[in-house]
Amino acid sequence: MNAQELVHVHALLFELRIHFERDGDVPADAFDAYETQPVRPTHIHRPKHEHEHAIDLLRDGLGQSARIRLQPDHAPVS
Repeated sequence: MNAQELVHVHALLFELRIHFERDGDVPADAFDAYETQPVRPTHIHRPKHEHEHAIDLLRDGLGQSARIRLQPDHAPVS
């Protein structure tokens, strides 16, 4: 994936994080690791590997959040 595509994926995952947080389906510490790293989707001139790392951290937090949504006792938010 080229750098521009990585920045785009980073931005999309960041938006998905906001959506999950708005719905309240996020464990308290799901995005702590992401928050401690300095790269955000708007940092378009940062190296590719830094965006890859940020994407991995977002993916981990989103995975934790998705597991909550998949639990049988989880009531959907309306």
